[in-house]
Amino acid sequence: MFVVLILPMISGCWNMRELEHMFYAHAIGIDYIDGQYKLYAQILDFSTLGRQEAGGSKSETTEGAWVGKGVGKSFQEAVHHLYATSQRRIYWGHLNSVVLSEAVLKHGIHEVVDQLTRYNEFRYTLWVFGTRNSVEEVLLASPILESSPVYSQLSDPEDVYEQSSFIPPKRLYRLITEIREPGKTPLLPLIHLSKGRWVDKKTKYSALEIEGMGIIKDGKWKGWLSKEDVTGSRWLERGTVRTPLVIDSDKQPAAVVIFEHPKPRIHPEMRDGKVYFTIGVTVKGSIGLMVKEVSESEIASRSEKLIGEEIRRTFKEGLKQETDSLNLLDSLYRNKLPEWRKLTQLREFPLDAESLQSIDVKVQITNSGRTVGPFSPSK
Repeated sequence: MFVVLILPMISGCWNMRELEHMFYAHAIGIDYIDGQYKLYAQILDFSTLGRQEAGGSKSETTEGAWVGKGVGKSFQEAVHHLYATSQRRIYWGHLNSVVLSEAVLKHGIHEVVDQLTRYNEFRYTLWVFGTRNSVEEVLLASPILESSPVYSQLSDPEDVYEQSSFIPPKRLYRLITEIREPGKTPLLPLIHLSKGRWVDKKTKYSALEIEGMGIIKDGKWKGWLSKEDVTGSRWLERGTVRTPLVIDSDKQPAAVVIFEHPKPRIHPEMRDGKVYFTIGVTVKGSIGLMVKEVSESEIASRSEKLIGEEIRRTFKEGLKQETDSLNLLDSLYRNKLPEWRKLTQLREFPLDAESLQSIDVKVQITNSGRTVGPFSPSK
């Protein structure tokens, strides 16, 4: 009798699914063509990952992933169209990255963001990228020397960014915050396929690379800035870990300085109904390469000049598209809200070439490396 009474109280796993009986979505790509959403889901092949780490043979898919497709007039309809051909239940809890095509960005991302934040299996920590390439090709790109997309820039962009910081990767919650913050200009990293830079004896491979930043306004694509156009933003990004700067002498490379963790300061000031900004940057660096004999003081002064020029160039490139590419207005919004409201009521885009008044850069060379001067062969 006792056993019979406790049977209903025994918990079980009657409706649990075996792990190997589900498909795990790792990344999705979203396109918009002829009034329809096209959804591309990258499904990981865990046998490739497991055998690779154990030193075993590869699976049938050399890329380590499959890509499924779904089409629909809405994002939700495209998802269910994908389900129709899936042979197993698709689990979205391990989704890591989202790639948005230029066409989706031009159409508007509100419906996509709504879906990604509404369904309980999607998380706010997804990496979000834009692309001007084919979404399908980006998802099928196989990382160099690896057979699983788990090790690509699409899945783990911080790994490369910590070694060479130019354009920071962006999480979904950061993008949502920037879209909703009135003083912010949302900038989305753009990923593309760089061809022919990695080869072996038989094949030239395509590798993923961040090529620039897409400008988002009211949830839609406004334009884009190349990697060269936004190099100045790295000095105002507190997340910058390690970034190089080439020092020239007589129009020839003389040294390369590796800078770490810049400390920016932005001071807004209102005068006669216009806003003016003063930027200060303090940064420490070490000499990574010296080709010519150059003193540390000269390297420091030259670095200060080049950093200031990069910052001003990025600001001017943004002005061409009526974009606050350095997010200077955010400092006015947070520190002088009444002035910001008055300014934005008078002009939709209140910045011009005179808005950035001065840039004060302080560089300290902390390490010149193990070699005292430039290397030269003995005579």
